[in-house]
Amino acid sequence: MMRHFKCQMCGACCRIKDGIVRVNADEISRIARYLQISEDEFIKDHTDLSPDRQGLILRSRPNGECVYLNSENLCTINEVKPDKCRTFPFEWVNPDSASVCPGLFLI
Repeated sequence: MMRHFKCQMCGACCRIKDGIVRVNADEISRIARYLQISEDEFIKDHTDLSPDRQGLILRSRPNGECVYLNSENLCTINEVKPDKCRTFPFEWVNPDSASVCPGLFLI
């Protein structure tokens, strides 16, 4: 488990082509409340069925970016972002994470 990491605020982790951010019921509720929309509206307009059909994932833009990444590389739902986003790279990384995240090069 990684203990030291300095995010470079580049947004690369939010631009991974075919990246999947699963959302559970608690995260759906939390994000919907933050966006001031109903959970049903959030599910309908902000999520897709995961490729393995085992749950919901955050919707991405056609270019692969997370829909919540703004032009300044900031997460517009940072206060309530899903645990997968919140815990990277401290609790998990993919084999190719160092090739995506410049902050991992500094470790």
